[in-house]
Formats: sequence, structure tokens, C-alpha cells
Amino acid sequence: MTDPKANPYVSRVIVNRLWHHLFGRGIVPTVDDFGVMGLPPTHPELLDWLADDFVKQGWSLKKAIRQMVTSRTYQMDSHVDMASRAMQIDPKNELLYRFPIRRLQAEAIRDAVLTVSGRLDRTVGGPSVPVHLTPFMEGRGRPGGSGPLDGNGRRSLYMEIRRNFLPPMLLAFDFPSPFSCMGRRTVSNVPAQALIMMNDPFVVQQAEVWAKRVQGESGDVKTKLNRMFEAAFSRPATADELAKFESFIAEQAKAYNANENDLRVWKDVAHVLFNMKEFVFLN
Repeated sequence: MTDPKANPYVSRVIVNRLWHHLFGRGIVPTVDDFGVMGLPPTHPELLDWLADDFVKQGWSLKKAIRQMVTSRTYQMDSHVDMASRAMQIDPKNELLYRFPIRRLQAEAIRDAVLTVSGRLDRTVGGPSVPVHLTPFMEGRGRPGGSGPLDGNGRRSLYMEIRRNFLPPMLLAFDFPSPFSCMGRRTVSNVPAQALIMMNDPFVVQQAEVWAKRVQGESGDVKTKLNRMFEAAFSRPATADELAKFESFIAEQAKAYNANENDLRVWKDVAHVLFNMKEFVFLN
């Protein structure tokens, strides 16, 4: 399997899958098919070099990932200038003149919600958590009991997978059906995703968990908002965003006939931040 003379593909397949995971698109886009039915590599010399170096580094996945994420290509801006010459030459960004804008995968979105709310349980290992069953999840083989809505705060990695009872939130964000191997997931951008982030009980619940944490912290409204932006987007809020959210907080407090530190007000703020595109897209 690993003899470079007998089988030169294994190392290439591995580094190509790593590249696909980090950039959202493999050097060979058809990660499951290097044959004549697949697409050709956009950077064949780079693929060969990465594969060769991967073998020289002792087939270390960690070293290969470190090399990719510390590269200039990975650290480029993802800003799109529609009038640029590069955009005219390479509209699909196949040559990687900028970092591709990527949406988080379903499990990462769920884990990000738990992380920001402060509910994430970082324990490594342990038994899987039973799937939470909604009233609409009926059918043959339905488990006798339902798991907790937040999965006990465990990472999505530890959620029990039942093929006929998959979590609706994950399915909305293209969680693959666990019937066969899938090297490349579908990546869609559809209204159902926005509706899930607005209405899913898990997201609403975690907005309240986050709000309780923020409510108990010290500082004025601007300080709390900046902390929330840093937690959700790894950056402080802009002056324009602060002004808009301060106005929103005042309006919600008036609607609830409460003060600005009311839990319902901050729950709404947290829910809005979860629904901003920046929360689920990597720029």
C-alpha cells in the first residue's frame, strides 16, 4: 500500500483530503476519484511535492496540517473584488489567488454554539449521547427515550447516530446520510438554514444560556457587547454595530417593559449574533 513505486496514490489521496478539509476544495476536487472519471488537479506539481514531503516527514498528519495552515496561501484574505483582474481570470478561485470563503460544517456550527454559550463540555472520550427526539421524529426503530436537547454539552463527535433519526439542525447544514462513505460533502446555502438558526429549540436554548452568563458579568452595555462579539467572531464590535445593538437593546427593553439588563433582552441579542452570517462562515 505504501510502496511509492507500486502505489504512488496513497500519499497523494491523504494530502489531498487534508487540503480539501482546510480549503474546502481539494487540489483534486473529486477527492474520492483520482481516476479518469474524476477532475484533474489544479496544481499537480504542488500535489506531488506535498505527497513526497508527507512521506519524508514520516507520514505525519500533524506535520502536514501544520505546513498547510502556516502557508501564505492559507493565510490570505478572502475578500472578493469583483472588478479585479484575478476575478476575471479565475472567477471560481480554482488557482487560489485568495482564501476561499467557507461555511462551517454542521457539527462545527453546533459545537460553536455550545462554545460561545459556555455550555461546551470539553471532556475527551466517553459514551455517546442519545439523540434528542422531536415530536416529528417518528418511524420504525424509534428509540425508547430521548436524549437531552443540548446533548449534555458534548461535542457533536460524541452524539449517537441513528440513521433514521438524525438531528434536524445538522441535516439542514448538509450533514451526510450515514449510509456510505462520503469524501466530499454537499455545501448548500438555503433558506432552511436561516430558519433553523432562528427557530431551532437548541439554538434558542443556548441563546438563553449565553444571555445568563452575560447578564451576570460586570461592565456597561458596550463592554458586554464587545465581549459577545469577541466570543462569537474573534473581534470587537465596530462603532456602527455597537450603535445598532444599543438601539436594539433599548427597543427590546421597551417592548418587554423591562430594564436593559433583563434576561430576555440579552437572550435576543445572543440569538441575533448566532444568526449573523459571520457566525457560520469563515472569512
